[in-house]
Amino acid sequence: MKIDFVRHGKTEYNVAGRVNGQTMDDPLIEEGIEQAQKTKLEISEDYTIIYSSDLLRAKQTAEILNQKLNIPIKYDVRLRERSHGSLTGKTWDEMGPNQKEIDKNQKYDYRPYGGECVEDVRSRVFSFVEEIKKNNRNPKILVVTHGGIIRLLYHTLHGQIPEKIYNASVHEFEFPNIDYNEKFF
Repeated sequence: MKIDFVRHGKTEYNVAGRVNGQTMDDPLIEEGIEQAQKTKLEISEDYTIIYSSDLLRAKQTAEILNQKLNIPIKYDVRLRERSHGSLTGKTWDEMGPNQKEIDKNQKYDYRPYGGECVEDVRSRVFSFVEEIKKNNRNPKILVVTHGGIIRLLYHTLHGQIPEKIYNASVHEFEFPNIDYNEKFF
């Protein structure tokens, strides 16, 4: 099954280089709205459903994309950005040496700060994917989520670590018919 994922548009925290996580539920800035509007013009019209993170920046992006599609949107907490716990709102430099590289390389563990580790995030994201594969026969699915989730998918599915996941960018992933719970957990 192929699923297209879109990262939300730009926020003030993105501009400031601060991690949004789950608790900094900031809205799109004007540039983020424009990015989502541009993506709306570029996506195909054959999607049948949108799934979105329930965080404001993703919801706003999904609603903008849906101006073209006019299809149901379902919000799912499993599509939220990874939780950085008490480190949320800090810059990468404030979080500590090499933290950005550790995070990018999918070796993070924010549990000491009240957040999530990579295994926690992978588990919830692939729980969502398994449910979609099992219960959803829609031929074309669009998911609006966050950069950390898309990076995790690249790493898990392809062994790739993209340098940058751009705001409002579209990423297609193929999910073969395997049980991801058995493969990764």
